[in-house]
Amino acid sequence: MISTYAPPRFYNLLEPEMMKRSMRILAPLLLLGFVTSCGNDDPVTEEISVSSLRLIGQQILPRRAEFSATVVGGLSGIDYDAKTDSYFIISDDRTTTDSPNAPRFYTARLSFDANSFSGLTFQSVVSFKQPDGTDYPKVPDLKVADPESIRIDPLNGNLVWASEGDRTLTSTPARVINPFIREITKAGQHVREYELPSIFAMSSSDVGPRGNLTLEGLAFLPDGKSLAAIMEGPLFQDSATPTLTTGAQSRITVFDRTSGKATAQYAYPIEKVQAAPVPADQFTVNGATEILALSSTRFLVLERSFSVGVIGNQVRLYEIDISKATNVLTAANLQGATAVTKRLVLDFETLKTQLGGIANLEGITFGPRLANGKRSLVVIADDNFPLADSATDRNQVIVFEVQP
Repeated sequence: MISTYAPPRFYNLLEPEMMKRSMRILAPLLLLGFVTSCGNDDPVTEEISVSSLRLIGQQILPRRAEFSATVVGGLSGIDYDAKTDSYFIISDDRTTTDSPNAPRFYTARLSFDANSFSGLTFQSVVSFKQPDGTDYPKVPDLKVADPESIRIDPLNGNLVWASEGDRTLTSTPARVINPFIREITKAGQHVREYELPSIFAMSSSDVGPRGNLTLEGLAFLPDGKSLAAIMEGPLFQDSATPTLTTGAQSRITVFDRTSGKATAQYAYPIEKVQAAPVPADQFTVNGATEILALSSTRFLVLERSFSVGVIGNQVRLYEIDISKATNVLTAANLQGATAVTKRLVLDFETLKTQLGGIANLEGITFGPRLANGKRSLVVIADDNFPLADSATDRNQVIVFEVQP
């Protein structure tokens, strides 16, 4: 096992006192027949309040460490399983230069309390299976997947994951691959696919999603009956991509869990790029990287800005509310639409010195409640599989205490 500390200190649920505590926590949920997707210890009807976050600590995983014959990296999504006190972590490994391994997810245990975050230990790794039962291929295959988010289905315990697809017109052959949302078992076997609206169809023309800016985050709503998905960037017809002076608009889509069909869609305003690139004509991007439900209408959204030549990423966490936004599910573009409202919860730049840099943060989940009764929040970074560690690209895991 890969561990960032030794020896690992985890609770043994067979110990009498911990077993009693576990049963006190789980009993009300077992009576309801399910546990919430984010691992709450509370009834699913509770609305979560997040006024601010207090940093507990971080772990930096070793560069290109190996676990069970796989290279650990590309950790772009995370979800907490309260039943096992463990985490599902998705890897967006899609090229042979990333690693020789198939796209996959890991299970892991995190050890932290209100005062410190002492380590992370991987437990298992599972490859995603295509509908035909085989592993997903790597670039340049035209069936390549780009895993970006993973969530536990709160009603049946399966996993739901999103792929961004691909739009690389300069490759040979050109890759124009649709994004998707698929349900799998915890053994990685395909179960079903959610039905995406036609606007998500990739095209070689400048219409629909841009390459690498499609489905980036997933969140089950607290009642477990709906799933929200957020796009990293705008559709061609909705707006230009963010610049140093202007923001953009992407879309949040809500799906009915039972039918797998979209029921609503809302405009999400992306902020402008946060730092000027060096040199000035180099690549920049800003977009949403994950979404997490607080209630039936409120969510946390992680937004990440990156500019070539700038050390680290500029990351912000927002609380959004869709209750007064226009339903744009059938709208050809976002002209005239009322977007969701946003409130800044945390600017990670304020923690940059303390943490030694902010990496490519792409995943968020609530963890277990702390001993003081407050919730924990875990944030994870995609290191992009580079060969050398840096403050910009690293396997960074950060834990916070939620202030209600």
